[in-house]
Amino acid sequence: MNHIFRLLTLTLALSGSLDLLQAQAPVPNLEILEERAFKQAAAFINPSIVRIETVGGQDRVGKLITGTGPTSGVIVSRDGLIISSAFNFIGKPSSILVTLPDGRRFPAQNVATDHLKMLTLLKIDAQNLPVPLAIPESEIQVGMWSIALGRTFDLDQPSISVGIVSALERIWGKAIQTDAKISPVNYGGPLVDINGRLMGILVPLSPGASAETAGVEWYDSGIGFAIPMSDVLKVIPRLNTGKDLYPGLLGITLTGNGDLSTDMQLDRVRYGSPAQEAGVKAGDTITHLDGNAVAMHSQVKQVLMNKYAGDSVSLVVTREGSPDPLSFKATMVEKLVPFESGFMGILPQRASIDQVEAGVGIRFVFSKSAAAEAGLKPRDRILEFNQQKVSDASALALLVNHLRPGETAEMLISRDQKEQTVKVKLQSTPHTVESELPTQALPSRTAAENQKDKIKTGHLKEELPGSESTFWAYVPENYNPDYEYGLMVWIHPPGNTMESTIFKEWKSICEQRGIIIVGPAAQDIIRWNRDETEFVKEVVESMQKRYQIDNTRIFLASHRDGSEFAFDLAFKYRELFRGVAVSEATLKNKPPETDPDYPLSLFFVLNAANPLNQLLQPQIELIREMNYPTVLELIKNENPAGAYLEKSTLEAIGRWADSLDRI
Repeated sequence: MNHIFRLLTLTLALSGSLDLLQAQAPVPNLEILEERAFKQAAAFINPSIVRIETVGGQDRVGKLITGTGPTSGVIVSRDGLIISSAFNFIGKPSSILVTLPDGRRFPAQNVATDHLKMLTLLKIDAQNLPVPLAIPESEIQVGMWSIALGRTFDLDQPSISVGIVSALERIWGKAIQTDAKISPVNYGGPLVDINGRLMGILVPLSPGASAETAGVEWYDSGIGFAIPMSDVLKVIPRLNTGKDLYPGLLGITLTGNGDLSTDMQLDRVRYGSPAQEAGVKAGDTITHLDGNAVAMHSQVKQVLMNKYAGDSVSLVVTREGSPDPLSFKATMVEKLVPFESGFMGILPQRASIDQVEAGVGIRFVFSKSAAAEAGLKPRDRILEFNQQKVSDASALALLVNHLRPGETAEMLISRDQKEQTVKVKLQSTPHTVESELPTQALPSRTAAENQKDKIKTGHLKEELPGSESTFWAYVPENYNPDYEYGLMVWIHPPGNTMESTIFKEWKSICEQRGIIIVGPAAQDIIRWNRDETEFVKEVVESMQKRYQIDNTRIFLASHRDGSEFAFDLAFKYRELFRGVAVSEATLKNKPPETDPDYPLSLFFVLNAANPLNQLLQPQIELIREMNYPTVLELIKNENPAGAYLEKSTLEAIGRWADSLDRI
């Protein structure tokens, strides 16, 4: 800001008193005028700034050590309401103390927190407190003076940091940006104009993160934020009810990358989300939100990231095949609960691919399952599910997977050639493997018969057509092309394909359970590259073309460091894989949300004798909380070096793989 503009601003601020100075004495220099103006602004707001101290609570939140020093707050009502930054209370202190500028000290009650704008409302037992004057939001302009204040150690004078308003409607429309230095000592304090009028409340914020510590890393950097006082005043009545406020979630993902992307097509609409329940579908293109045209990702964020759970949003979309735009209204929610598919508890019969029969035959009923409680038995046939005819197992699975545990369904079944109606109350998918799961013996073929039909069986070495990449496979010698087989895709750990071990240990299980093994080899044996996912997918597709593969029983298996690549494949190709079984490893990153159209089951084997694996078990629980059916097998091998897995563990994985088509 040039000197002329500064002088003009200060002249307006000092108004009549400055006119008197000009009439009686020479005009002081600019620095003196600035100093006087800043002091007058601070003095004007000073009676409303309080010191806040916290006692007890957590010493650390995430990687951040919580502070124990005083912080700041602003009086917002004469009867003791005080607003501050939510950051000041992330350690969940056992008690809060507020000291007024006149030295009086009060215990404070934490009334509620706004987790969208990161504000906390406190209450003290005091009356006739001074409430500051707020500047109308329409008068706040980029380039005007902004003064950040706080009250830490000195009760007589607040701390002062001076800058300008550098931007408006930052952090997706939530905040005023200032280049005044903002740090934990004045979080919760006021940002005022040159006249001492309250612009907003200082809080740490980040445009790309929403955690309770987001934005703290920018302190004293010249990038600071304040929630406009007009917005604070709007939210105080809601906070004063004692209920926390949370950001609203709609449940949509846009295609394209970056906030400047103009691709407004919906890549995904989360199942069970407000958007999905309102009727919005993946592939729709958003054109309007709340009556305003949107043509860029940033515009969508500007609308949605300013809404609370419970707020409504209107959408207008275009949809392929629909001549006119479609309008929807959704109520946003606090949490998008991971969808959990209902579980009936049966294994379907695996008939010959040429066999055609109405309904779905039951091969096995899981113990203590919903099907068992409903009285279903092996050899029953399910003809209808909720008055919809079922032609095959995949159709029945789709109907069941889109219901939730606890929901009741009515089925028409056939037993001993007599039809009857059965009601079943669906359950959650168990995190266990049936200890007694009989194999379904398939009619065997001889090697000579398969050789005559030019079907390769046994231990094979192959090269992907049109590529130098190789893989090995094991096809049971008794393979029968009239029936579908499971497919285990072995992802070897870096440096060791483990081909001979896997072939030896799995051979008998494959023969009993009807499983084919395929083992792609990394181009560089010492590591998998992420761009090799397509190669693995092509290997699986080549096996699907050559052999009869049950699409519901294709799973990945790996050991130790190969597991990370296995999970990359599973989550990239959700439509291809139905399970992942890994040993001596766990999932390093949070998995994507569950999808009823592409159910995925997980199996972890951890050595209980390894103390490091005890740290991995809580990660398994987090995965279960996301409603992934997850088996954890703890083994007690004191010396696992050089060993793969014991026979009992391999058989458990085999039973798990044999039941991936469960419904």
